[in-house]
Amino acid sequence: MTEENKNVAPTCMPCHSTADLPTGRRCFLAQAGAVVLTTAAIAPAVLAAASTVLTPVKKHLQNSKAQSEGGDVKEYPVGTFAELPEDGTPLLVSIRDELVDGWSKEVNVVGAIYARRVGDGIKVLHTMCPHMGSTVGLKKDEKMFFCPSHSAWFDLDGKRLEIGGAKNPCKRDMDELEARVAEDGTIMVQFCCFKSDSAEKIPV
Repeated sequence: MTEENKNVAPTCMPCHSTADLPTGRRCFLAQAGAVVLTTAAIAPAVLAAASTVLTPVKKHLQNSKAQSEGGDVKEYPVGTFAELPEDGTPLLVSIRDELVDGWSKEVNVVGAIYARRVGDGIKVLHTMCPHMGSTVGLKKDEKMFFCPSHSAWFDLDGKRLEIGGAKNPCKRDMDELEARVAEDGTIMVQFCCFKSDSAEKIPV
């Protein structure tokens, strides 16, 4: 090997014979082609990963858009029809709201309802007293609802009662909520609150 050849650096990878490697423009085209093929090979994996990462963000944006544009009232699952007592005794159930923000999930109790069987159907009442917003309790022995704040009584259908001649302070009956039984037996309730001390049932 001459002194001149010793000073010439290899064109591409030193692990190959310089006689087998393309030089100049051919070397560039070969390397560019390898990059394209490698990119094409990993593209599906990159897209799949991106889809997984962006899915929570997409759902959050869709939920925000739906809330801003209005739409159907949100339904909450509150157990199954089979769990309700067959004798029609109301069952106290909490309403849990699941909030997904990005990759975090938070479950909050937003309220409570009384659910009971009425024949083959269901009846759902808000636990909030329509007078001043106190919580209405269940008197199982008397088979009535009672609000201890201002001695307001209601029957199991939520109708106002006057016990012992005392006038019921509520201007309306207990608030009934829209509910349905899904095909799998899950009870779905449209939960919301209403204005207190009003004769009209006004959502708030």
